[in-house]
Amino acid sequence: MRVLLSVCLFIGIFVSLSASEATEPAPTNDEPKSLVEDGNTIVGVYDQGVATLENICEDYRRIKALQLAKQRDIAFEDAYENISSVMPILKPIDRKLLRKKIYDPNEIEPHKREIVKVESEVKMMVALATKLLLEIEIMEAQAAQQEQQQEEVTLAELIQREEFDPKAEIEQSGEEREEQEQKVEELKEIAKEDEQEQAKDLTPIMHQLMPDIEDLTSDETTKEQVKMQMFTSQSNVNNVMGKMDLNTINKNVGRTISEEGGEPVEWMFVDTWYTIGPFPNPGRMNLHRKFPPETVVDLSATYIGKGDKTIKWEFLQTNNVKCVPHNDEEYAIYYAYTEVWMDRPMDLWVAVGSDDKANIWLNDMPIWISSDKLKGWKVNEGFRKVTFKAGVNKVLYRVENGHFSTAFSLGIKAAP
Repeated sequence: MRVLLSVCLFIGIFVSLSASEATEPAPTNDEPKSLVEDGNTIVGVYDQGVATLENICEDYRRIKALQLAKQRDIAFEDAYENISSVMPILKPIDRKLLRKKIYDPNEIEPHKREIVKVESEVKMMVALATKLLLEIEIMEAQAAQQEQQQEEVTLAELIQREEFDPKAEIEQSGEEREEQEQKVEELKEIAKEDEQEQAKDLTPIMHQLMPDIEDLTSDETTKEQVKMQMFTSQSNVNNVMGKMDLNTINKNVGRTISEEGGEPVEWMFVDTWYTIGPFPNPGRMNLHRKFPPETVVDLSATYIGKGDKTIKWEFLQTNNVKCVPHNDEEYAIYYAYTEVWMDRPMDLWVAVGSDDKANIWLNDMPIWISSDKLKGWKVNEGFRKVTFKAGVNKVLYRVENGHFSTAFSLGIKAAP
């Protein structure tokens, strides 16, 4: 119901925008009119849309913060600070022009262009609001289901256990959350670039953070799920690092690793991404600032990036190992998103390289955090052994460009 009402409100705003008069009387002064004074003018309905989207984005951020606070057993305020806002930066509209009463025919075209711009902004806000509201609805339903399950367990099982101690149960759950938080922090530390240790195995911690991972695949004869041995790359780090000559290694590009189909290769480099940028990074001052894609990847979203330019996700596919994001500029931040598919759970080595600083998340877990130094791209900058689950695996790549060009790459060792 909440989703329906909010979407209907946005539709009403959009209809009002389309039906608004283009020749409203000019205000008595240059100060912006209030929402009440604007009423149903173009500026007024636009402001209603912005206010509605701001409320939805704030609700989304608070719910995500509540989830994080519960998962890590930390204060809500601390969790809230760790969740970045998903409210897009909107390009200012020409309020004076939109409110101005038109007498000169030469002013009609500029006025129409401004109306088209506002209409485009509202369409973007409607799409983002719809997506966030649906996610909020799902999160609320999941929370209600978890609470119900916890109540059922408490009443039907816990009380009947021998030597049942409610206080001990609460303390145990708190300890589990604290242990999980410690594992995440430990994973972050190991994921960091280390000049003394170019290759690191993250799989022991990732397995602990993925307790439900199972070695299941489909048996084509029975159509049933059967257990199979997890596919694992060799642990000999020297052998892995010693075979990264792009002129000699057996490599290909793609996003799927499966036992069946295709030619066997040693390394698969991810060739298909959605990229967005540039976000501003003047003098590298935003090197550690979180931008919206780190909270939610919405491929339909539009933001205001560097130089107040409108940016959106753009499809990128290349046969080259080295990927270059669209709209490559100096002193900027870019994000790249992709999904890779595995026919079973796999512990595999990945090779990463970026120009300049980069962070990588696999299924929301940090697997690579490079140093802050400026550097050129090389395919074997670092190696991490990571755990992929069966099916779709989500990868988010953040890359910074200090000066000159931007580049990034992700290779996956597909052979034992």
